[in-house]
Amino acid sequence: MSNENKKKINFCVYCGSNVEENETYCPKCGKLVIKIKPAKKIPQPTTIQKLEVSRTCPGCGSLITSTILDQCPICNTELEKIAEFKKAAIQKKPGLIFTNKKLELEQKFILKKETWNLKEGINVFGTCIYILVIVFFLLFTVISFQLDTTTLTIEEIVLNQVPELLFGIYPIWYIYNKKHSFTKIGIYSNSKKILFGMLIGILGAIVLIMINYFSDSLIYFFSDIGWDIFDVRSIIEEQNQIIRNSGILWIILLTITLCIGAFSSEIVFRGVLHNALKQKFKNNFYVILLVALIYSIIMLLFSFPLGISFFLVNFLTFMVLGIIFELTNGNISATIFTNVFFNIVMIILIFLYF
Repeated sequence: MSNENKKKINFCVYCGSNVEENETYCPKCGKLVIKIKPAKKIPQPTTIQKLEVSRTCPGCGSLITSTILDQCPICNTELEKIAEFKKAAIQKKPGLIFTNKKLELEQKFILKKETWNLKEGINVFGTCIYILVIVFFLLFTVISFQLDTTTLTIEEIVLNQVPELLFGIYPIWYIYNKKHSFTKIGIYSNSKKILFGMLIGILGAIVLIMINYFSDSLIYFFSDIGWDIFDVRSIIEEQNQIIRNSGILWIILLTITLCIGAFSSEIVFRGVLHNALKQKFKNNFYVILLVALIYSIIMLLFSFPLGISFFLVNFLTFMVLGIIFELTNGNISATIFTNVFFNIVMIILIFLYF
């Protein structure tokens, strides 16, 4: 009997005899055959069905299908949170984001608490420069209409420090608002790192004073031979004389603004830009060089014509600060103290100069 026929044979539930499929009564005991229908097989899914999800950015309206990004890769606006249990049921997508007509790894856009990614850092730095420009022109308008601009005063010298004071606030607010770590900009609470930064700062300030002395000597040399096109020597001497003739309260205020400005500048250029560019360039020397160049160009634009004469000095100063930052493994307290000590010593030297 073939296998096909064997499958069609039933058994009598009363006497156990074989009963053909087409028979209604048992050929042995004559009782009615009870036909049991085979259970239907339930198809088992070979793979677990997963859900797909997409989120709309409340900032720019972009459609985000990534499950690992907490912020929009386009505008960095915080996205709606996805519950952990729901993430497990979401269809996994390739880890790619389509931006600027090309695919990029979504890992590149994740905001980390400890380090900048390049896009995030450039956005924060750009916002700082935007604040600097706005405050500078507002201040320029106020000084032009409210103060006598024909003669330089101590009030004007102090007010000129204000833009640099304010543009460093945004990175601190950004990190605090995002609940990121301040080690992201090189600020450590470790007392040993702070003390080490102070010691390095003293040595760094000595180097900056030597650079400044070299610069002044060069300016005076060019002035003596008649090459001082913008009369920089006279401007410097006028500023120094105004500071010497000012009251102690104005001197203290100027010193405080210079020190806060140094802190602010280091936060923006070292803590943000330098650390962000390190994600792009493997060679740290390129980062130091690029940051120094960017700073020098910005100072050239905002302090013309002095910016031309001090372009090389600004460049060398920021090269030294960049080297100190790298030698101290990103400890920004070292460059801040270098800048602060340098400004304090320069104010003292102005009074000692006769």
